[in-house]
Amino acid sequence: MLLIYNFLSLTALILYLPLLLFKKGPEHRLSYLAERLGISEYKNTDIWIHAVSVGEVTASLTFLNRLKKEFPGIKIVFSTTTYTGQKIAQEKFRAADRIMYIPWDNLLCVKRAVRLLKPKIFITVETELWPALFMALKNSGSRIILLNGRISPESFNSYKKIKFFMKRVLSFVDFLYMQGTGDAERIKLLGAEPEKVKVIGNFKFDADFNLFENSAAWIGGLEGQFMIAGSTHKGEEEIMLDAYELIKKRVPAVDLKLIIAPRHPERFSEVEEIIKKRNFNFIRRSDFVTQYADNPPSPPFSKGGMGGFELPDIILLDTIGELSRVFSKAAVTFIGGSLLPFGGHNILEPACWGNPIIFGPNMDNFPIAQEFLNEGAALLVKNSHDIAAAVMQLLENTEKAKLMGQKAKAIVNNNTGAVEKALNLVRSLLGTA
Repeated sequence: MLLIYNFLSLTALILYLPLLLFKKGPEHRLSYLAERLGISEYKNTDIWIHAVSVGEVTASLTFLNRLKKEFPGIKIVFSTTTYTGQKIAQEKFRAADRIMYIPWDNLLCVKRAVRLLKPKIFITVETELWPALFMALKNSGSRIILLNGRISPESFNSYKKIKFFMKRVLSFVDFLYMQGTGDAERIKLLGAEPEKVKVIGNFKFDADFNLFENSAAWIGGLEGQFMIAGSTHKGEEEIMLDAYELIKKRVPAVDLKLIIAPRHPERFSEVEEIIKKRNFNFIRRSDFVTQYADNPPSPPFSKGGMGGFELPDIILLDTIGELSRVFSKAAVTFIGGSLLPFGGHNILEPACWGNPIIFGPNMDNFPIAQEFLNEGAALLVKNSHDIAAAVMQLLENTEKAKLMGQKAKAIVNNNTGAVEKALNLVRSLLGTA
């Protein structure tokens, strides 16, 4: 079966190669292609860690920085699949000995990289399973670890169709450290050996927001009330704008600003056009910083400042890696990807800041969202009218908003410890436990 997979992977690479050549994002095109094809220059390393994109990279930052701080002498290579993930890694994990793109998962691409890197330990974050890479790593003597693992019910149903293949792939992995009991049970049903599986919790509960201070210093000047729509998907921005318009009409005097952060950078311009067509007063975050970088207006921006500047009603957050810090200014946070069937996004980051949270009915990627509802730490909304009503209720009842935020933060505090458990495993493998 692995031979068939390798053939299909090679075929896909040949078909995808033109897109790799002209893919938007990576500035250093030749280096990007060399790394994706496994023909870059590689040097021996101790630990190779992989996280696909922004969410996985951000979730693993606390673990990565603690690992390097505790073992400053070990060489760590960190790889991503996406350009946006690469940008976050370069900015937030500068202690890495190398940050690169992962080779295409085909033996022709991965064998050379593995042979030259020779990692003692390979760590993949969340459930990123790479059959060809795992086989090459195992043959080279590397220990393979899955950390912060999760398998949604939808993914499980898909994997079940190829269970015989999944069992073979999972056999290469030495340790499978999963987020929750459901994830652990599902991966065992797919063929993982029970003695290799352990539940450690979610890295995102251990987020260290000091990592984001320098990149978002401009946020310190924001004062007033902000509704934040984080990680929105196509179709959700219009619903948020409808809700914002309803709030402004019903309570004209309310001094509420809206910050919209689309999930995918390629949609920034698309969302800008959506806002323009609605005739809202807005500014892109990048334009704000560019325009006022040398002579920034004095805070509080929302009430005017240097040169009479007044912050527009809407900020389009068109940057990568700043949303986590922006949550610190939220009066109310909406979790994107939840109104429409996208599975929802990180509820834990705004919870860490003590935000009152609202989200839609599609939070499948974060089962803990139900606990937020049960504990009164979040409100469920289904449309623009629900959103407007929830936001106005929280703005008018500040005690309720404060209590919701406290309950949200308490849920996070009660679930910390995954990073320490992961570090204990690495310590034992490095012989320092």
